Amino acid sequence: MRTPLFIRRLTDHVIRNKYCYVSLALAILLCKCTAEITGNLWANSLECNTTILPAEALPGAGPLRLALITDLHNNPEQFNKVVEQLQKAKPNFIFFGGDLVTADERFKRTRWAVSNFRKLAQIAPTFAILGNHDYEKQEQVERIFTTAGVTLLRNQAVDQKTPSGGILRIVGLGDWNEGDEAPERCMSSTGQSPAPVLVLSHDPESRWLLREYDWHLMLSGHNHGGQLGIPFAGRYLSLRSSMPAGLFDFEGGRRVLVSRGVGSIWDMRFFCTPEINIIELQQPSPAQP
Repeated sequence: MRTPLFIRRLTDHVIRNKYCYVSLALAILLCKCTAEITGNLWANSLECNTTILPAEALPGAGPLRLALITDLHNNPEQFNKVVEQLQKAKPNFIFFGGDLVTADERFKRTRWAVSNFRKLAQIAPTFAILGNHDYEKQEQVERIFTTAGVTLLRNQAVDQKTPSGGILRIVGLGDWNEGDEAPERCMSSTGQSPAPVLVLSHDPESRWLLREYDWHLMLSGHNHGGQLGIPFAGRYLSLRSSMPAGLFDFEGGRRVLVSRGVGSIWDMRFFCTPEINIIELQQPSPAQP
């Protein structure tokens, strides 16, 4: 029986072009491997970046050195690097901005987390809030903070004495994505707070809910800088926020600092290095005669 003409032609076409198909498949495989390797290298690097703010960013608090780490996402190796950097930086206060874990990953042995948070608490008073992923393993996460001597703030405020003798009010909000924020429990109306107010809020989108409350500086994470940066531009892309990473002005002379975070989802980043944030508050200018 003779093979139909269209089958013979199809066979001839495949034979003639098999090298093209093989080359295309290899090119796709090479691009995939290159992207994974490159993305992994970016995700597992780490920078320690300093932002200098004027004294009026937290009026009356005096000169301060603050540290912000956030979005660890179950990464012991990155946490080890963080501890080493903060032992050198010697901040006055350390803040953890949420997402210790990743919701859809198993949170294995927690000794590494307890040990490293305990080391941070020995460097300086350390405060933490919950991120949206943490609610999936809330009991475990809260136990880690308690065991390590870290103060977890969930719609709570504490007053801390600063090195210069001033008072800093630290507010920690529940997560906006989980509908757990309750500023009315821990914040004063505009103009009524007796001390400068620093707000810890995992997602900077919560700023819109705080327009009528007294605060000066918000520290956030959540957006990871979109895990994608514009090469050589120092800008980051995010589809879910106008504040992917960096320092932003907000209404009433307030400021929002959004960290790129320490860990990563899918262990992939491109031109968006994970970071520790050091915030240095300058010495107030001498009063004019």
